[in-house]
Amino acid sequence: MKLKTTILTLCAILLAAGCDKGGLDNHNLIHRDFTAALDGAPQTRTSLASGGSVLWDESGEGITIVDELGATYDLSQTAVSADRKSATFSGEVPQSGCKYAIYPAQPEVDYESGLVSLGIPTTQEAVEGGFETATNIAISLVGTDGNLLFKNICGLIGFTVANSDVNTIRFSATEVSGGALTGTALVEYTGSDPDCVSDIDKGADYVELEGDIKAGRTYYAIAFPGTYKDFTITFTDNDGRTATYTKSDANLVVERSKVVNVSPFTIADGDWTSDELPGGTASLSYSELPTPSTYVKGYGSPAEYTNEFGKWTICAYNYTNKSAFQLNKDKVAYIGTPAMPGVIKSITVTIASGETTNGKLCFCSERGSNSTPAGSMIVPCEGSVTTVDVSSLDLKQIWIRADDFCARITDISLVYGSYIPGDDPGPGTNPDPGPDPVVPPYDPNAKADYGWFELPAQTDKDCNGIDDVISDYYYSHTFRADAPRIRNFSCCYSKYNMQPVWVAAPMHSCYKGSSGRNDSYKADPNIKCAQASKVDGYTRGHMLGSSDRTVSKETNRQVFYYSNIGAQLQSGFNTGGGSWNNLESLTDGQWCADTLYQVIGCIFTSFTDRYGKTVEPRTVGSVHVPTAYYKVLIRTKSGKTGKRLDQCTASEIKCAAFILAHRSNAGHKPSASDMYTVSELEAITGLNYFVNVPNAPKGTAVASDWGL
Repeated sequence: MKLKTTILTLCAILLAAGCDKGGLDNHNLIHRDFTAALDGAPQTRTSLASGGSVLWDESGEGITIVDELGATYDLSQTAVSADRKSATFSGEVPQSGCKYAIYPAQPEVDYESGLVSLGIPTTQEAVEGGFETATNIAISLVGTDGNLLFKNICGLIGFTVANSDVNTIRFSATEVSGGALTGTALVEYTGSDPDCVSDIDKGADYVELEGDIKAGRTYYAIAFPGTYKDFTITFTDNDGRTATYTKSDANLVVERSKVVNVSPFTIADGDWTSDELPGGTASLSYSELPTPSTYVKGYGSPAEYTNEFGKWTICAYNYTNKSAFQLNKDKVAYIGTPAMPGVIKSITVTIASGETTNGKLCFCSERGSNSTPAGSMIVPCEGSVTTVDVSSLDLKQIWIRADDFCARITDISLVYGSYIPGDDPGPGTNPDPGPDPVVPPYDPNAKADYGWFELPAQTDKDCNGIDDVISDYYYSHTFRADAPRIRNFSCCYSKYNMQPVWVAAPMHSCYKGSSGRNDSYKADPNIKCAQASKVDGYTRGHMLGSSDRTVSKETNRQVFYYSNIGAQLQSGFNTGGGSWNNLESLTDGQWCADTLYQVIGCIFTSFTDRYGKTVEPRTVGSVHVPTAYYKVLIRTKSGKTGKRLDQCTASEIKCAAFILAHRSNAGHKPSASDMYTVSELEAITGLNYFVNVPNAPKGTAVASDWGL
């Protein structure tokens, strides 16, 4: 259901104001035991048993007590009954004034005047016969007798599919009163029952179940109560195929504390669709150039020529005697193919009649200089026409060079394979914005940093992945799995905090495609310390977003390394309409042709934002949860200069930092109050950003530059 106007106004005030812990006299805390029972059966609280009844987990759980001024107190489960229908929770709480108990324990609760802001994730783990632990929020009034009667705020939607190899079920629908299916909602008690009131502006209209979904088994998604119409169900299998079903002539009613099952699905072979398109060919002939001297300018002077197949890059000597492109081995000379939609399978090179073919050709992943780049494929010519299988390079764009002779080429043709269309067909003419990645040899007097513009300063002269000064910092530079000469992202990970310190990455169309999410969470193989997989009470929040790296499944899997995952609040922060989600949307609007560079980072010390709200450090197990998250961005102002950042003046560059306290703040959109200069962020974190951009205007931040 949608909030009435008066309640919406009140909630906007409450969420902006927030609440502070310890509103009551915390000097009078006492130890109390609470007995938590279930509100009848069947229920949908912790885990589903046979017959639909719900039981408390034997492993031990936590709940949060909220007092009437919004202060919160976490209690631990100390006992559970043999039939698992009741449990005991114990902890320190005020002698009086306790208002609500919430399951599962909430890291932060926004509460005032009876309204509690709570959230459920849009992406949920598929659990056979049940649902993801701790997603199904329940609430209880706190009485003087110490008995808690938990009642769910959400309902469940059950899905069953007869097919195997399904890994995602996505359900989207429109709530008839403007409510949300998942995300953040407000809860209040009306009489003896909780009323969950959602709004699409603070939530999402879909829910996804992801995991190993087995044939014939039922999986449940947690959703807000409401009446949903015009719903669509999309299944995705392990091969990336999709099957979509829509229904507009019926409503699906989700009720609090009840299960509604969608009809079982059997997906016919003809219902599966794939975006994969067949491969094709491309060619370039010297004879087709309208004015050769315009495009063949000489060594070290590249020019771009566009034909029906795309944009070719020509950096060659104009051999007018035989109307050919001349590539010499010891010159900055190459011909770059267009960025093809699919991986290039083979290339055919034709040498001018009567010219030498006694030499080797080089096929590379980058332009290089006047030397052969590492990782290239070098093959001998096979007469005047040479066809080379280059599929092992797994590249959509290839640079052709001469390895050891003067190659005078009249024609080039290639064959590329099938592909799934995306936002961009491949790496583009600038596949790796910024300096080429070169791993430096060990030099005690040299910096270990790469020359990339987004990197903060680091000290790792022996290149062992550990900072030479701050031994707690572990570094990793991850290159794209589908194009191993192109970087994906870099990160600094704290062994002590078991969280990322920062993740740095270029944002460019060459990283975008249609692979979708892989959800293959795992430890970063390049970081040699323990990494946190999942933190109780928090969602797994991407630093560099999954949607920012969809050029291939393999590259998308890399952003699920734990080194790129921070513990984030689901309710009001990392959710539809949450403050972090809205900052990510602002960042998405800053992508440009010149490349946007960003650093996403964490703050672990006490942090007070410019709204006067303070977040204190919190530890869950061995993990130190960030008190704030930030993004620091840099790009050219116009976005289309065609120049590298280190070639730009300060007046051509804009940079700024955005810092958000790690608290529930549903509906909050980035504003000038969230903006800091890069120098101010450096003073807070002790880090040095954009060290490879000497003209970066780190002392200024102009809100209007960022649309604020």
